[in-house]
Amino acid sequence: MKLSIAPTVGFLVQVIKGTSLASIIGFTELSRAAALINNVTLQSLLIFGLAGIIYFALCYPLSAWSQRLERQFAYK
Repeated sequence: MKLSIAPTVGFLVQVIKGTSLASIIGFTELSRAAALINNVTLQSLLIFGLAGIIYFALCYPLSAWSQRLERQFAYK
């Protein structure tokens, strides 16, 4: 179980980046939406910064959960 935690979480992050989440919040769709909004507003730093924050908010809980599981299994 200990050996499978890190690869499994890495796979989950790849799934989030490669596919849609509820058909609207996936990395591909988020990047495309940010590019379309940027073409209209021409505020690249703001638009892609917000997209990065949303992506971070999706992936950080998975990483934190993985670290918690690794610590939990390390003591057993």
